[in-house]
Amino acid sequence: MLTCMCEPAHGGRTPIKIPIQSDQREKFPDRLILEAIKRGEKYEPVFPYGDISSLPLSTRINGVRNGELDIFFGLTTADYENEFQAIYIPLYRGMMGMRLAIVKRGKSELFKDVRSLEDLRRFSAGQGKFWADSDILEHNGVPLVRELKYHNLFRMLEADRFDYFPRGMHEPWSEISTHRALNLVVDEHIMLWYTVPFYFFVNKSNVELAAHLTEQIEKMIADGSFTRMFQEDSDVQQALAQANLSQREIIRLENPFLTPQTPLERKELWFDPELGE
Repeated sequence: MLTCMCEPAHGGRTPIKIPIQSDQREKFPDRLILEAIKRGEKYEPVFPYGDISSLPLSTRINGVRNGELDIFFGLTTADYENEFQAIYIPLYRGMMGMRLAIVKRGKSELFKDVRSLEDLRRFSAGQGKFWADSDILEHNGVPLVRELKYHNLFRMLEADRFDYFPRGMHEPWSEISTHRALNLVVDEHIMLWYTVPFYFFVNKSNVELAAHLTEQIEKMIADGSFTRMFQEDSDVQQALAQANLSQREIIRLENPFLTPQTPLERKELWFDPELGE
């Protein structure tokens, strides 16, 4: 049974239970959801998981199913969109589908001659067992080693259980810093690119919350605060400064799992790595 460490709601606002830890409230999705909840003076965020340092996605999903949480966020799947109500605005502007490889330091030149998906298929990638983009990579014929626990993947990479660990463009430098005891670096030669949105999800019965979040985030897009928060995120800044996209071979992959609700026509919602904006 969950022991709630909730901060009290104020002024008669409805409490909204979100899976954010106190040391993670400066990340873009966390800043965005906190601002969207607080706008309109209807809701107040509370934090039922206190300062738990790492909350598995499965725990967050089950929390929304059973009412212990009101929101989770993650890479979308058709199953998630069928069971939950997605807020159809891609967080990180699609950067989760722009993948840079973490490799062992001694294999930093592994991809220097890779020019195509066919070339890439010579190498195996490490992925989470149930991650949405694992199915995308597998659909494109990329050899995979799947692992249930996220942190194990870094140790498995160093132990040569697979060749590389593809991460969202804004993720690898901070992850390598977190796992600094391991001998890992960011590959400098390629980027995988597939369209996969990272959404907020709420319970389908919570129609009012879904409408509130959609309305407030759309207002933030219109007033520029959405883009400003994205640009202020430290991981995004590091990615734009260090990724050297113009020097990389970009390998496009197909995502056949996108639903018709994916807002592909709204170009302002997506980062374009070829334009750098």
